[in-house]
Amino acid sequence: MSKTMESTLEMGRQYERIAAWLESVGGGVYARRLLDILADPAAESTFTVAFCGLFSAGKSSLVSALSGTRLKTGANPTTADVEGVHMSLPGSTGQLQLLDTPGIDSTDERHKEATMNALYQADCVVIVADYQHVEAEENLELLHAFVEEGKRLAFVVHQIDKHLESELPFVQFADSVYSVLADYGIAEDTIFFTTVGQSPHNQLPALRSWLVAQAESEMANGGVENVRRRLVDVAKEGVAAYFDPLVQAAGEAVAKACGSAPLSADEAVSWLDREAEKLRHLREQYDTGMQAARDQAQATRESWLRLIELAQIAPYDTTEKGRIYVESLRPEFKVGLFRSAQKTDAERLRRAEAFAKDIAERVHNYLLTPLANQIASDVRQAGIDPATSARLADGAAAIHIDVDVEYVSRVVKPGALVSSQYPYQYVKDVVARIKRDALATAADLAEQFVAACLAKCEDEQATTRADMELASDRCAALQAYLDICAREQRAFDLVAAGEVPSV
Repeated sequence: MSKTMESTLEMGRQYERIAAWLESVGGGVYARRLLDILADPAAESTFTVAFCGLFSAGKSSLVSALSGTRLKTGANPTTADVEGVHMSLPGSTGQLQLLDTPGIDSTDERHKEATMNALYQADCVVIVADYQHVEAEENLELLHAFVEEGKRLAFVVHQIDKHLESELPFVQFADSVYSVLADYGIAEDTIFFTTVGQSPHNQLPALRSWLVAQAESEMANGGVENVRRRLVDVAKEGVAAYFDPLVQAAGEAVAKACGSAPLSADEAVSWLDREAEKLRHLREQYDTGMQAARDQAQATRESWLRLIELAQIAPYDTTEKGRIYVESLRPEFKVGLFRSAQKTDAERLRRAEAFAKDIAERVHNYLLTPLANQIASDVRQAGIDPATSARLADGAAAIHIDVDVEYVSRVVKPGALVSSQYPYQYVKDVVARIKRDALATAADLAEQFVAACLAKCEDEQATTRADMELASDRCAALQAYLDICAREQRAFDLVAAGEVPSV
């Protein structure tokens, strides 16, 4: 078996599998087109040209004139099916097949199906426009679609015998056609002016020569590759049909998020880059604002705690009262002539009360009152909501440490009384306990203050946060759209390689 035959058989098996896949995903029409191409014994030796256009554009008469075979024509849209004629290519066994399709403006579904089958199986498409309807919307939409697909194209302005030179020089008319079609990427050498009547501008022979040249060029490249190209084109159309609703749904999601849908994946990438950059900038702005608020609130919090830590509540006189109280707790301490236990206990209580009263006053005047004033002032300046501000100020004013005899007595470490240095350490222990108790209450207020400042910043950044959410939604919608496009492109690549897509 020759390599060419092996290649043909393998290609057939590949696209039979792709046809089966298309059938399984609802693309039966494309599956049948693939199988029709595979079943055509003349596919490798035939170059097929499909003529399409509006009803009454003169397609049938044009095909008849080109082939020398008379096709059915008339005033009604009688071409319900595709009619084809064959022309032998000079010097080869190849055939040039001309297909006359129903009008693209037909409302009959059978006509549309027959036309689309012919167009997608054709090696070349000739769009035929009546002289008076060159810029018909249907013609230009079809032209645009096939240009995007990279289909081999020719554009024919037919029935130019209707032209009246006295109204407009034909050269000017032709230039206007060239100008319009140039916008669609159609070169002048693929635009022909024809008629089956009489006109000095008739390019019917030139069109015939162009078609033959296209066929000969294609046949020279090998018929198997010609068939493969047709199969790939149809398979890609099937893939596109499968993905169209997914792409449309993803595009609608983008339109809902962004206000409009992208025209292409490249445009979606550009939009995504823009929105991602916007989101990055907004997040940076939001994080910077929140961090500044957090830093400021934490600095205020630290100032409250530092005020407690640095409060001078045990100067020399107070420390002395604490010292002599602790010294009275030593076992050898006695009072009175007979050193009675009652007088000794009374003296110890007196010293404890003196120390407790002194340090309690110091705590009130030099720790709790300054702390309450500082908290109230900072809360007012922070501009947090009035209810929270009042609660924090009231909480600061209500901070109370009940420094009494029992309080100072509980700090005593009996085992340390024998040390000569302990009285001074005892006072330090009392101060440390007082500040520790104050810190515990102030720390809770400080945490509430920090939370309130951050909540205020959150409220102030509501617009930024909303913009972030919008940009995030747009990024998500665009990424989902691009993911669908990427899946579609992978499927295109696979069917082009003869492989079944995994979607």
